Amino acid sequence: MPFDSQPLVELAGVGKSFGALRALTGIDLRIAPGRVVAVMGHNGAGKSTLMNVLTGTLPRDAGTLSIAGEAVGTGYGVTRAHALGVRCVFQELSLCANLSVAENTRIYHRELKGLSWKRRASRLILDKLDEIFPNHGIAADQTVGDLPIAKRQMVEIARAFTTIDAPVRLVILDEPTSSLDGRSAEQLMRYVTQRRDAGCTVLFISHRMVEVMNHTDDVVVKHEVRLSAA
Repeated sequence: MPFDSQPLVELAGVGKSFGALRALTGIDLRIAPGRVVAVMGHNGAGKSTLMNVLTGTLPRDAGTLSIAGEAVGTGYGVTRAHALGVRCVFQELSLCANLSVAENTRIYHRELKGLSWKRRASRLILDKLDEIFPNHGIAADQTVGDLPIAKRQMVEIARAFTTIDAPVRLVILDEPTSSLDGRSAEQLMRYVTQRRDAGCTVLFISHRMVEVMNHTDDVVVKHEVRLSAA
């Protein structure tokens, strides 16, 4: 992290265990705004656990977490993370297959209310899809379950960058190009660079070294998990 930057994310002594398995132990990490940071490590090293702690889907057992200069307490969860501008696209996509693209956007933005919510949700997600993936060929009224996996991934990524009131400060992308073709992957990486230049921070998890080398500013390596002493 640049020494003159106020950290966007700061973790100190963060720990998380699952029974005898210590997935995170004493994690200290500072991430500056406006950076693309690669998070690397072997499968099972605890990368996903760390991302879940950052996004509020898992509570930490120890340590402190601050986002945008605000210390978050033990009640930190997904709703609070969203309000602070933290978004995540996990490798296991979270879209509801039986709902439309617009309806999935409404789930993400509960402030979309009233008779015009579907029109507003449709415009919100289509504008972002157009921005990231030009000529994507996705309609807002399409049922997600009818879309091929690549287009589902496009919708999930675009939805993470949509905003109404809360700014998007930190986006975690977990293997975001795993289902994309080369053209769509390049479109995404160009957009990530644009967001970085506008001050957004992106945490990027990928096993594709070309992407890591060509599109990230910093690299964080997460080592393997440990078993606690009996």
